[in-house]
Amino acid sequence: MRTLRFVLALVSAWLLSMGAAHADPSCWVATQPSFAFGTVTASAAADTTATVGFACQNDTGQTMYMNYCVYVSQGNEIAGYAPRYMTNWNGAQMAYNIYADATRSGIVGPPPGGGTYASAGGSFVLPAGGGNVALNIPLYGRVPSGQSLPAGGYQANIYNSEVVWGMKSGNAPDSCTASSAKYLGRTTFYTQVTAAYSNACTVSVAATDLDFGSANSLASAVNGAAAITMLCPPSTAWKVGLSNGANATGTQRRMADAAGAGGDYVQYELYRDAARSLRWGNTVGTDTVDGSGNPGSSIPVYGRVPAQPNVTPGSYSDTVTVTVTY
Repeated sequence: MRTLRFVLALVSAWLLSMGAAHADPSCWVATQPSFAFGTVTASAAADTTATVGFACQNDTGQTMYMNYCVYVSQGNEIAGYAPRYMTNWNGAQMAYNIYADATRSGIVGPPPGGGTYASAGGSFVLPAGGGNVALNIPLYGRVPSGQSLPAGGYQANIYNSEVVWGMKSGNAPDSCTASSAKYLGRTTFYTQVTAAYSNACTVSVAATDLDFGSANSLASAVNGAAAITMLCPPSTAWKVGLSNGANATGTQRRMADAAGAGGDYVQYELYRDAARSLRWGNTVGTDTVDGSGNPGSSIPVYGRVPAQPNVTPGSYSDTVTVTVTY
């Protein structure tokens, strides 16, 4: 009987010891982020968002306070973070970036610590007793405007990005890597980035319109000039035409007096050449300006107000429509 009691005591002690043991907390990436920009053009920035699904379990028996940071690797083989790049099948590069904030002012840097860039991060509380916390960490993507690229699909595959975390009881550590944290960890995730570049041309008129300035009289001709900026995919053939304007009579362009009541007009014309001998019209292949690709092409517009008598003083203007055929 004494031997039996001794064995039972050992078993009881072992069971008590097992009941008091606790595992370290654990964290993992539950869902991988994916940035899908859809179809983008040169004329406007394209924005999208993605989320890192992050989860933790606390089996320590104490409430834990955590700080976490998200770092994103550069992706593909193209060096750099400002910007990052997607590529197409032929190696053309589309610039984009990933930001920590919705205003897209802080680029997310790479692991292990972000370098000189920002991190997407935050803090939360893990309840004691096996409590779980799951959250979606937002990341913000942007493809900047003004890129002239071959049309088609672009992609980047980003490996070995990380969520880094530190936690302790009582209060949160100063950072996700602070030495004051009782538990430190990191877990990796994968990100795919996709976009399609539209086979479209865009037009922007120079910051100042064609302004002939002021004149005391129109006893002699007055010249002016402006520019139209073209953005088209490389090798895309285009033709730019100009309408006769809102106040034309037949093919004669006219500016109207801003007062409008008197029906006063000033004749003018727009040309394709500096000598002002080739009228710029809207008949494709006849009096349009033709070109191909050329990222950021700036096309000059030459204007002339011919001499004309008896013009009523005033402020004259017209609106001309730019048409691009490609």
